[in-house]
Amino acid sequence: MKSWPRLAAYGILSLQLTSCGSTRPNSSALPTVGFVSQETIAHACRQHTVRRQGTSGFEMLPDGREAFLARLAMVEAAQRTLDLQYYIWSDDVVGTTFADRLLAAADRGVKVRLLLDNTMDAQVEVSSAALAAHPNIEVAFFNPMTDLKGIFAGNPIPVIGEIDRMQSRMHNKIMIADGTLLMGGGRNLGDPYFGIHRHHNMRDLDFIASGPVVEAAAKSFELYWRSPLTRPGNKEKITNRERKGLQDLRKHVARKKRGLAVKNGKPYPLTLSRAESLDTLHQLVSRMIWAEYEFVADPPERMMRLWNVASPVWHNIEAAVRKSRHGVLMHAAYFIPQSDTLNLLRAATARGVKVQVLTNSLASTDGVAAMAGIANRRVAALDTGVSFYELNAYAADRKEYIHARRLTPLGMHTKGFVIDNDVSFIGSYNMDPRSKYINTETGVIIHSMAFAARLKSHLMKGLQPQNSWHVTRAPNGSILWTGQLPNGQPAVRRLEPGASLMRRLEFWFYRCLPWEDLL
Repeated sequence: MKSWPRLAAYGILSLQLTSCGSTRPNSSALPTVGFVSQETIAHACRQHTVRRQGTSGFEMLPDGREAFLARLAMVEAAQRTLDLQYYIWSDDVVGTTFADRLLAAADRGVKVRLLLDNTMDAQVEVSSAALAAHPNIEVAFFNPMTDLKGIFAGNPIPVIGEIDRMQSRMHNKIMIADGTLLMGGGRNLGDPYFGIHRHHNMRDLDFIASGPVVEAAAKSFELYWRSPLTRPGNKEKITNRERKGLQDLRKHVARKKRGLAVKNGKPYPLTLSRAESLDTLHQLVSRMIWAEYEFVADPPERMMRLWNVASPVWHNIEAAVRKSRHGVLMHAAYFIPQSDTLNLLRAATARGVKVQVLTNSLASTDGVAAMAGIANRRVAALDTGVSFYELNAYAADRKEYIHARRLTPLGMHTKGFVIDNDVSFIGSYNMDPRSKYINTETGVIIHSMAFAARLKSHLMKGLQPQNSWHVTRAPNGSILWTGQLPNGQPAVRRLEPGASLMRRLEFWFYRCLPWEDLL
């Protein structure tokens, strides 16, 4: 095939032509781009892979820095499309960096679609009409609860019959680049999930994947994008003011990104070259394990059947646990098991399955209300026979997850498990009533002993006494927390370890409220 020299010539000619004109961006003329490497994300994915028909490649991303760079590389290397679906998109270093780089991707011709949960305040520039005025960017909100104005006008206002829907969240978290690479898991787009917040950070878990699983995720994204519950921006309502705002937005978001990064100590690169991006993706793909899988995602219409239908994601997790024979190792950030989940775990331990669960502690959690639900279920969980652990906010391994200027308390946002050393799950699903009956969720179940061994090694570190508190019951029925101090000495606590007095008072208040089903 002789096409490459011809393409190179076209690229050089394009570079010569663009150097003769103005590069000032406006709503009708995008910033010009010169010669672009002909290597694509698809080329990066085809190398280093040996796969059977029906399998996909997976790699886990527990480290916030690598998870950030992988996402950034996907955005910088994309040439055709970028689809992003997120629950939280914070107005901080991470959120603003991706707003800036997605705008740059759109400027070079990439079609960008952003689908955001409307119950959470999105990053300012991402949710602005000025960004949506870009001809290559579409922004949509899922399950909107307020009457937004401008190009997003027409959103439904809650009425009495929709009160339950006000509790709903699109908790899905996926990114798809060029229909070839998929990023999924637990991380929202915000500083704490990548370990660079100045006050509190969290251990979390993502996966990156290639192969047919990407098509399955793309179909799920399309269902949400075309759902009656989704409100996209109406391009016909864009005003001249918003078109002019797009011209100013590029410089503004770039300055804002740099300012926020300086304040946080510039923990990560804010851009990657195309060569750096492709090299990053090459390395990730080379580490992938190819295996059979199940991509699981709730349909968007589940929002309209709250409390009547359990999550399809839950049904897949339940089936996997029900089939367990030897062991279940689970990290669940908000472990609030209801009676059917408790019965499932009790049945597993009764047949000799070793069940180990790590969740947040009062000192580590980012939500005291959710911790009230965890605490209210401690005794019931212990009575099923599970080995129960709570994260130490000052874990010895927190330096592996925190990349801020100073070590902060560590929280947990992970949703992952390994069953019988051959089945793994990574996704957005929490083991709580909200994930089971209220939110929409997504994730992937991977059938591979090699991947399970890799994930189990990571999850087991969290159970070590220097990293978590082993929760047990004393002979008199009281709760004990057993762990290890920084000096290596064993420690036993009779109250939630490491929590401040104010947090304990807030915790006591929430435990008195009868709202566990909404946690």
